[in-house]
Amino acid sequence: MIHNCPSCSLAEIWFEEDGSNVYLNLNTVATEEDLEADHYLEYEGQTIETVQIQVAYCPYCGERLANRREVFVPQFQYYNFGGKR
Repeated sequence: MIHNCPSCSLAEIWFEEDGSNVYLNLNTVATEEDLEADHYLEYEGQTIETVQIQVAYCPYCGERLANRREVFVPQFQYYNFGGKR
């Protein structure tokens, strides 16, 4: 594990490292209300959407995560697995 932040333990949040880049991953999971509103979802806890954001610091505690010296340009990727959003 790259970084273990106590604030991240209560949500679907984790950090990944790819070379000199560090990414914060955020999941939204299906609730009972989501299942009723979206027929594409199959079960409670299913991943609805994921956002992956390139970070240099933990946004929750401020610890430096990336060991880069060059200019940092944040990037992100968004994945939507549900039908409604």
